[in-house]
Amino acid sequence: MMQPFVFHTPTKINFGEDTICGIGDLLFEMHASRPLLVTDANLIKAGVLKPVLAVLKEAGIENPHIFDEVPADSDVDCCRKAAQIARDNQCDSVIAVGGGSVMDTGKVANIGLSLPGDVLEYEGINTLAGKLQPMIAIPTTAGTGSEVSAVAMVKDHQQGKKLVFGSRFLFPDVAILDPKLLLSLPPKLTAATGLDALTHAIESYVAATTNAPADGLCLEAMRLIFASLPRATANGADLEARSATLIGSMMAGVAFTNAGVGVVHAIAHSLGGKYGTHHGMTNAILLVPGMEFNLSEVADKFGAAYRYLRSTLMSEPAPVGQWFAKDALPGEPAGRMLIAAVKSLITECRLPERLRDLGVPEISEEDLQELAEMSMTDPAMMFNPKPASTEDLMAIIKGAY
Repeated sequence: MMQPFVFHTPTKINFGEDTICGIGDLLFEMHASRPLLVTDANLIKAGVLKPVLAVLKEAGIENPHIFDEVPADSDVDCCRKAAQIARDNQCDSVIAVGGGSVMDTGKVANIGLSLPGDVLEYEGINTLAGKLQPMIAIPTTAGTGSEVSAVAMVKDHQQGKKLVFGSRFLFPDVAILDPKLLLSLPPKLTAATGLDALTHAIESYVAATTNAPADGLCLEAMRLIFASLPRATANGADLEARSATLIGSMMAGVAFTNAGVGVVHAIAHSLGGKYGTHHGMTNAILLVPGMEFNLSEVADKFGAAYRYLRSTLMSEPAPVGQWFAKDALPGEPAGRMLIAAVKSLITECRLPERLRDLGVPEISEEDLQELAEMSMTDPAMMFNPKPASTEDLMAIIKGAY
């Protein structure tokens, strides 16, 4: 029997080259004319914002209010500042152009723009009682899926942890996926964000609350990422590869929003909160250990995924009947082949493979215990298919160091 599920994806998705040209029409449809443009200074310096600003100018918005102070690992104070600027200038909408940190900042800033009080009053799950101001999310990386998710995560430096904001009212109204905006993304960030998307797809596929629509999205997201991420990393100008990774990231984002993630994300959130590690790179380091931990519980699903992906991974056609045929390759051996393929992809993309390579200092037993306890209480853990103890999590972290 298939378990009951609710599948929710209200974000309108516009994909294609030069789709940013439709921003003006979208704002008109939303009855918005004073957007706050949330981004980061590096994107402005790189010229990524030029076409967006040009389109806004054509729409009669010559001097949009711009907040460009979003750091790589955004925090509560940054969101407060953006929200205050939006309120002071009577903004009626939010346009977030950037990676996951920018889009999450835009979401939390929109809470501050739309609702009374401090944004921290709305931390947690399902704390929002109504719709926020219109929001357009325009990703410049292919990784977080934040453009189609109902979740935002930002850091609280005082607590030394990442805070979760989750609500159906946090879904952006529109996601614009324009692959041209990714052409200048450096190889290392291309690879790291791509592994973030792959982690979303793999963890969602085996999550305790997964469902048939999410499974389909996860499998195709995996295929797109395996097939295209090495090309996009090696040649950033490969528009076809950029497009495939962008679509794969979006599909994985829709999937994890409806099915959840798991142990890899729980630990990555804790490490990011304590040491400020890059989320995508942290996921890349933890993905193989996390899959190995869950293998005994989800061997058949990992095996099915490998059979679906085999023609992509092996660069040769496989009979359709063998993709899911249990007698073609037993579950656990096929699942181990999937894990090996993930490890090979990480190596091919030249990503760090140990936490120490990210600058994490030697972890004391006390800190290890703290990280494990933080991970245990992270919302992602409730979706992991296999129960984990603090000792299990300590072993994963220690092994990845």
